[in-house]
Formats: sequence, structure tokens, C-alpha cells
Amino acid sequence: MKKVSLLASVAMLISSVAFAAPSFADQVTSDTYSSLQDSNRSIESVTPFANVEYVVTVNTANLKDAGTDSNISITLYGSNGDYATATLNGSFEQGDSDTTRISTSNLGDIRKITIRTDGSGYKPGWKIANVKISGNGKTFSFAGPNRWLGDGGSADSETLFPS
Repeated sequence: MKKVSLLASVAMLISSVAFAAPSFADQVTSDTYSSLQDSNRSIESVTPFANVEYVVTVNTANLKDAGTDSNISITLYGSNGDYATATLNGSFEQGDSDTTRISTSNLGDIRKITIRTDGSGYKPGWKIANVKISGNGKTFSFAGPNRWLGDGGSADSETLFPS
């Protein structure tokens, strides 16, 4: 009999604590929301984990055979200590500009990028002129590497820093 009443007491105690604790939603009041609006700041601007769209533009050099048929990917490294990797869309032809939009958590300022080719396709060699990345109201420019990527048909990568 004592075991049953002890278990019942513990269950009642746990349920009273669980239901008495206010949730986060209860703590965010309409006054908090109004004060954010009054200070011209949206909820997204004070949320560190809000998604940001980064626009990546890759310019292929205007040199003979500078384009590639390979699959291209990029990793963006941000000042917040986070990174995001994405496959880039485009034909990457000689003299062309190819743009890809990447939606990810807020990385902060872009500190460096690593651009990769898998070395596949009929003409895997690729010469990058430059890369521009826009996001968070800022634009970051990267000069292309001083070499061809994926020349010879093997996977290759290069890490670039803002110029």
C-alpha cells in the first residue's frame, strides 16, 4: 500500500512541476514583439539562426578551353564559425557568368571559400576568373586561383580568400 501512495505522490509532484513551468512562448509577449517593431528591427534580425540567402556568382575565364563539363561545388566559411556546402548550377563555359542561390543559416561575413571540381566530363579542366558572393547586405570578392582546376581529369579543389 505504501508503494502505491509513494508512486502517486511522485507522479503528482512531477505533473505539477511540468505544468507550472512557463513555456518560451508564454515569455514572448505582444509587448516584446511591439518593441521590436518600434525599434525598426524584425524578429529575423535578432534571431542568430535565421536563414540567409547567399548569391554565388562564378565567372569563368575568357580563355580558350577555360570552361568545364565537371560537377562543381563550393563551401562557404563564415565569421560565425559555421560553413555551408552546395553544388553550383551552371554551364561554366568560357567567358560565362553562372549564379547559384544558397539558403543556409547565417554564416556572418564570408572569410574563405573552397571551390571543388570532381574532374568528370569531356573537358574537365577549368579556369576561374573570379567569384562574388552576396549575402547579409554585403558582397565578398575572390580572385580566381592562378592555375587550372581539374586539368587532367582528376578531382581538385582550391581555397580562396577575399581579395
